[in-house]
Amino acid sequence: MSRALAAELFKLRTTRTSWGVTLGSLAIVVIISTIAALAGDFSPTDQEADLLEIAGLVQIFALVLGILIVATEFRHGTITPSLLAVPERARLVVAKLVGALAAGALLGLLAAGLCAVIVLPLLSSRDIAAELDSGEVVELIAGNTAACALYAAIGVGLGAVIRNQVGAIIGALGWIFLIEPLLTLIPGFEDVITRWFPTGAANALAGTATSSDALDQIPAGLLLALYAALFVAAGLFVLRDRDVSA
Repeated sequence: MSRALAAELFKLRTTRTSWGVTLGSLAIVVIISTIAALAGDFSPTDQEADLLEIAGLVQIFALVLGILIVATEFRHGTITPSLLAVPERARLVVAKLVGALAAGALLGLLAAGLCAVIVLPLLSSRDIAAELDSGEVVELIAGNTAACALYAAIGVGLGAVIRNQVGAIIGALGWIFLIEPLLTLIPGFEDVITRWFPTGAANALAGTATSSDALDQIPAGLLLALYAALFVAAGLFVLRDRDVSA
């Protein structure tokens, strides 16, 4: 198992796509955080929280990274040698899952940390009083770190189920940016999405939820972890009986 995990971490460290997703998402956070902190017109309260929530943008990139960890192997045909090296498919999926959790958590932590390092000093330089204490800042950073890790785990499950890299990414983004917003137009359904759907749970976990009906941080984290477990289990079930020969 340690060799399989080491191989997955090596792939993440040496693949240009994973570096592109990671660095690109962090660059977006840095640019938006800097512009918002320097030029934003803030209300008397919660300006720090609003700006620190910018780090939540990387959650989508964590999801994409999780998908790529699995789907890229099918796209380039490297899944066959991977399975020859690790014939037990459950072990391979678990290794990819652990690698995705680590990569997603690191991405979320870096994004939140960079956002805090940029936002807090810039607001101070503009003589904008601090509204958050250190505990609340740590809570936002920890929430974003956990949300990114779990989104990456969901991506692993999606990549194993759908297998097609482009299809999995388009399907995931289409659900988040199209299907869920359309469902909120159904009377009474917006509260359901805010509380019980993956996006609502991720927002509540990261502390970026704006609805009063959102779950508290810990229940939201448990719900998102349940979604991740279900997606990974589905991916393992499908991959177990699927012909993956080139």
